Parts: sequence; C-alpha cells; structure tokens
Amino acid sequence: MAQGGIFGKLRMYGLHLFILVQTVIWSVISILWFLVDSTGSLTHRYGARPWSRVLLWASRVKVEAHGLENLRRGGKEPMVLVCNHQSLFDILALLASLPLDFKFVVKKELGKVPLWGYAMKKAGYIFVDRGQSGQAGALMRTAVERIKAGSAVLFFAEGTRSADGSLGEFKRGAFVLASQARADVAPVAIEGSSQVLPKKSWGIRPGKIKVTVLPLIKDPALKKNSRKLMQATHDALSAALNGPMPAALEQA
Repeated sequence: MAQGGIFGKLRMYGLHLFILVQTVIWSVISILWFLVDSTGSLTHRYGARPWSRVLLWASRVKVEAHGLENLRRGGKEPMVLVCNHQSLFDILALLASLPLDFKFVVKKELGKVPLWGYAMKKAGYIFVDRGQSGQAGALMRTAVERIKAGSAVLFFAEGTRSADGSLGEFKRGAFVLASQARADVAPVAIEGSSQVLPKKSWGIRPGKIKVTVLPLIKDPALKKNSRKLMQATHDALSAALNGPMPAALEQA
C-alpha cells in the first residue's frame, strides 16, 4: 500500500510538471498568434483550445459534449454563455468542447500568473476585480466590444466554484450585460468536473466531464428584465443538473 502510494504521488507530481510545461509552451504559442490576429480569435482557436485538449489527455479526462447545435448562429447575433462552476477543469472542458470563439470573464488574480495571464489578456479574456463594485460599467463596455467583434462572452454566474457540486445563487453581471445587449443566453451545464478535481484539492483523478448546451433563452420579454432572465437561466440549469430548487435571487 505504501509503495502504491509513493508511485501515485510520483505520477501526480509528474502530471503537474507536465501541465506546467505545456502551459508555458502554449502560452508562448498563444502570444505569437496574437501578433497575427489582434482580435484573439486565432489565439483562442490554435492556442487555448489545443492546450486544453493536451491537458485533458494527459489527465485521462474525457469530455462528452451535447447540445452543440444550440450554438449555431447564422450571423453575429450577440450571445452570453452562462455556466455552473465546479472545478478548474471546467475551463479545460469548455475550451475543448465548445465550437465557437468565446471570451471568459475571470477574476483579476488570474491575469497576474506569469506568462499564462499575459496570454489570457492577448486572447481577449475579460478580467474582473470582485472587490471593486465600481468597475461594472467598464466591464460592460469591454464585454459589449467583444460581442460586437463576433465573440461570445462566458460567465461562471455563481462567481466561484461550488464546494459540493450543487448550483448556487447567481451574480447579476451576466444578465445585466445580456439585457443591455439584447443578447441570447446559452445556459451550459457542466457535470463530473468536481470528481476530477474537487475544490481546494490538487489531486487530479481520471474521469469524464459532461458539457451540455441547453436551448438558448431568446424571449424578448425576458431580455428586457435582468432579474427574470437570471431566474429563467437558473431554472434551466437547475433542472438540467438535477440539483436543488432554484436559489433565492441575489439581493440588490
């Protein structure tokens, strides 16, 4: 048992080292792609996406995607993707499976990670300081610019990873943006990632992550009301995840 434990730890250390090296390599590639295309589209497609697939392969994690037909757009209609959040592997699963150019809205601290954070900035991802409520206007302007450039914007609407896998309350930012831009909302349910890498753990386990894109929320009446839009999205994800009843709306 002790010997097996030692080999298991060595394998995990090796996997973490591989992830670090690959992240450095693909960050450099992503930055180079930005020199060719300043929109970040090529950086996303040929930098972030293959990086995620290499890391999933090395971690022995498979991604099963459903409902991708719901993301087909005839033109450049604005779209906001709203996902539940269970694990850091959610990022890899989404990058590997969603067949469109989208920009993450992520916490500001990730932008400080050497090289990787710079590559994320070049890919056009949007950084938010959760301790600065006054930056909402600037965030909205940046997000609208990304949408007008043809990208979708992706939010983890709970604001943080779930400790037990259940769906928590939503923050309103994603829905205020969608309401202002009259954008369609694509609820995206992620299952299984908390078993691959639980919150506050570095032990990566082989497994399967299921990503399901639910039907778009297009109702013009809902788009005019961010609170109703938030509740409808929460209801859809809650039903898809077979989780608890929708949580109470966040207080203003």
